[in-house]
Amino acid sequence: MFNQNTVKSLSALIIAIVSGLLFDQLALLFLATVALLIIWVFAICYTKASAPTTVVANILALACTITLFLTIGISELVNLFVAMLLQANCLKLLIAKQSRQLKTIVLVNFFIACCVFLFYQSLPVTFLVLLLFLINITALYLLTNRKVIRQSSIRALKLLALSLPITCVLFLFLPKLPAFWRMPNISSAQVGLSESVNPFNISDLTKSDKLAFRALLPNTKKAPFYWRAMVHEEFDGKSWNILNSADQKLPLPTVKENGSTIKIYHEQSSLNWLPTLFNSKTNTANIFTTINGNLYRTNPNNQKFSYEFSEIELNANLTRQQRWRNLTLPSNLNNDSIALANRLKMQAETSEAFINLLAQYYRNNGFIYTLKPPIYSNQDAIDQFMNNKAGFCGHYASSSAFIFRAAGIPARVVSGYLGGEFSENTEYLSVYQYDAHAWTEVWVEEKGWVKFDATEFVEPDRLYGSLSQLDSTRNEFEDNIGLGLISLSEIALFNELRLYLEQLDYQWTAWVLSFDNTAQEKLLKELMEDVSAIKIAIIIMSLIGLFLLSFLALKLWQRRVRYEDPIIYYLLAIENYAKGKGFERTDGETAEVFLTRLSNVIPQHKKDFMSFLTLYSRHRYGGKTLTKAQVKTLKRNVNNIKYKRQL
Repeated sequence: MFNQNTVKSLSALIIAIVSGLLFDQLALLFLATVALLIIWVFAICYTKASAPTTVVANILALACTITLFLTIGISELVNLFVAMLLQANCLKLLIAKQSRQLKTIVLVNFFIACCVFLFYQSLPVTFLVLLLFLINITALYLLTNRKVIRQSSIRALKLLALSLPITCVLFLFLPKLPAFWRMPNISSAQVGLSESVNPFNISDLTKSDKLAFRALLPNTKKAPFYWRAMVHEEFDGKSWNILNSADQKLPLPTVKENGSTIKIYHEQSSLNWLPTLFNSKTNTANIFTTINGNLYRTNPNNQKFSYEFSEIELNANLTRQQRWRNLTLPSNLNNDSIALANRLKMQAETSEAFINLLAQYYRNNGFIYTLKPPIYSNQDAIDQFMNNKAGFCGHYASSSAFIFRAAGIPARVVSGYLGGEFSENTEYLSVYQYDAHAWTEVWVEEKGWVKFDATEFVEPDRLYGSLSQLDSTRNEFEDNIGLGLISLSEIALFNELRLYLEQLDYQWTAWVLSFDNTAQEKLLKELMEDVSAIKIAIIIMSLIGLFLLSFLALKLWQRRVRYEDPIIYYLLAIENYAKGKGFERTDGETAEVFLTRLSNVIPQHKKDFMSFLTLYSRHRYGGKTLTKAQVKTLKRNVNNIKYKRQL
């Protein structure tokens, strides 16, 4: 029967699961504190350990609060809020003794389970949260009905199953109201780009196999796919940085005639800059076009989102200030590279000729593409790289931009992503954090900014597909990534599992997480020719009525007459059937006489009546408990009598 320890255990289990899910969001010392509190709760429930006294509990609460603020602080308010809920419920579990106290803990656990969605919105996480709801509703039933855990969990499952269709209908048709508050920028959202590009940073990106975004591409777009995110025009000798004015808004961008439109499903990101394939414009709220043709988001947060962008016309003129900025180099650095630039310049009559000569230099001088290059640490790092001839995209982009500037040709570094992995049916392209890439843009008169990627000349296979699909660096890639489904993709079974899970996640992102006001309006227009406020109000009222009717049906179902003995229930069903046929059971008539009479007046069901009577007599007079098979036989007899016609 009911046991408070069971409710405490279920509540502690929920807190433990949520804490484990938020391992990357909360401080390690705080999580260790929560783990110790949960262990103490289980020790109280199942050993002779005692609960803390009031004084000890207050001292413990004070110590935990100090630990909370020291480890998490107030800079991440959302993390702090979630941590306070977890810690408060743990402390309450230690001292809770009354049902009223446990009920408060269970109710707070509903909020704790929902907090997971502040950080993760994937399909597996959704199923896990539903499981947490099931556990919590079971605990609530244990508190209010004093049932055993098996009965309570079955009732909880029924209630949850009943709520899901209603939830889906409300999700589709209820107006999408704006949030009352917004998630602040969460720095822990792992991204593969930085506003400051140092050639030694991008090698770390191959350690992350997280998805960056998915793209729906028109059939006319073919590889290579250069996903342009940020432009870095300021060089300090080591890093290429974006300008403070880079996020300046471009007034009235003009959409290019017959240009392409692409849709992106973006993962959580703490960056403002968004990937595009070209100079772009979008109608998505809170995203605008910058003066360099990039897309900038004004309110980055830790949630998935989607946007569409179209190609625009961009002014191909270079102002005197822009030219000076993209020619500026620190003095007394990388003299060997400057000398190389001068030699190539003497051979080239135009900027385009210089570009071809530099490309030929990379091809013909033994440069290699590697994810584990030597460390180039001194102030002449570009010279070191050009002499050693081993590096990855960041080295090539930085060195090329430096050489172009040294030759008097405006150049800058661009960072973003390269390539991606198509789904099996080529429905969408998946781009991962390890696909982060850097390349160079060179100014050519009458053409504007032209892409120059030395990787194309050193490792051309990198341009087609994802970094995970590049054979020449496979061993280095797998060493960096570590154990995971990506690293096991050569095994057919694991690769199929990975692709299947990604397909499910894509469908979840496209149909659920991206269902915003625009998608809802489109759905309503498909269902109704004219979308008006009155029609929407009628739909909403109908949905509310449906919810109330469902709730009433649930209550009536819960209050139905139950019989502990199934044979009494089925005998009553036969009596109701006989009454409808005009053969009502008389007062004082025994079940044996009644069933025998029915078998005579309704001979087509005589076999079922006699089978029922045999089991009834064994149970009522023989004192034998009915087996599950015999209960099924009783049910089959009654169903045959009520519904089956005998020929």
